[in-house]
Formats: sequence, structure tokens, C-alpha cells
Amino acid sequence: MSDKEKKRFQEMADRDKQRYDHEMQGYVPPVPVGGKGRGGKKVKKVKDPNAPKRALSAFFWFCNDERGKIKEHNPEFGVGDIAKELGKMWGEVHPETKRMYEQKAEMDKARYARVSLN
Repeated sequence: MSDKEKKRFQEMADRDKQRYDHEMQGYVPPVPVGGKGRGGKKVKKVKDPNAPKRALSAFFWFCNDERGKIKEHNPEFGVGDIAKELGKMWGEVHPETKRMYEQKAEMDKARYARVSLN
């Protein structure tokens, strides 16, 4: 393509760029309707930093206590490996120990209910 032909297309692109810039100065994005944002995606709610922490289940209380031990004995384990090991251990744990963690979970659930009502 010759420089003369290229110049014609360059001028067209420049005019279109000016038109675009002019139109974008007054552009106001549409307000999401029904919790949907751009492209139909859900709009993420802003989390309240002062909201109380949710109650943990018995399994998560167990994981909090045992995760460090697993990491200590198996430093090469990744996050997934640790989770698998914790799941296996939870399935084999003594019912008395499980009951202790279930009581912790109930207490935490009551705490959450108390705090979230205020």
C-alpha cells in the first residue's frame, strides 16, 4: 500500500478516535440490575470488615488443632495433601474426641448467634 493510501486510512482512524473520545466523556455506565454486573456476572458484595466471624464446624476446629502436627511430620505436603490427610484423620477419630469438637462447634455457633443479633 502506498503512503497516500495509508494516509487516508490513518485520517479515518484519527477521526474515529476523536469521535470515541468525545462520546466517552459523557458516558455513564449502566446501573446493575438484579445483582448482575457487566456481562451478566454477579456483582460482588462489599464485606463489612466489622462483621463477626462465622462459626466454625467441628471438622474445622479439629483441622485447626491437627494441621500443625501434619505439617511438622510431613513438611513436603502441599495444601491439598494436608486437607486429604485431615479428612482421613477425621473419619478415623475416636467418637469421644469427635464429641469434644462438636461441643466446641456448638459453643461457637451460640457465640455467632449472640454477636450477629446485636
